[in-house]
Amino acid sequence: MRAESTAVAGALALAAGGGALLLGGGAFGDGVAARAVLDPALARLAERYEWFWPSAAVVAEVAAITGLVWFGIQVRRMVLRRRAALDGPTRNLAGVAGGELLRATRLVPGVVDARLRLTGTWWKPRLLMSVTCDAEAVPAEIRTDLVNGPIARYRAVMAMRDLIVVIRFHLSHSGL
Repeated sequence: MRAESTAVAGALALAAGGGALLLGGGAFGDGVAARAVLDPALARLAERYEWFWPSAAVVAEVAAITGLVWFGIQVRRMVLRRRAALDGPTRNLAGVAGGELLRATRLVPGVVDARLRLTGTWWKPRLLMSVTCDAEAVPAEIRTDLVNGPIARYRAVMAMRDLIVVIRFHLSHSGL
């Protein structure tokens, strides 16, 4: 689920809770706040069957636990998007190899600056590169030079031959 849909779901839940508080507090008139919460037919059903309230409690608890688990999954995904789940020695190697990758990338003709971030999980890591180019540079040529040179060496050093590398190109606006 994307962050936008999570934000919309949270906003709707917040609005529904706020509306319920206002309704219960009498913001819409005393007649509305004085009414019973349950419809009379549902109240008669609850009185007639002993299983009604325990069943409602089970449904509410399952919904709450499902929501908490879903929230935990979303937080974990957010954290892994920002930082790869690697062990200590691999993280140190990634830092050293990343420094060399940045130096080699900045030496490629047409590249002004570069930044990188290793993200993902230990079984599916991703390298995000942000490369700032001269306004006259051809990104396809820079990409070819990077993939065949510095990125290939980085993959070999890290022993990650199938490492997914996402390169985002930005044009330099320094001459404007």
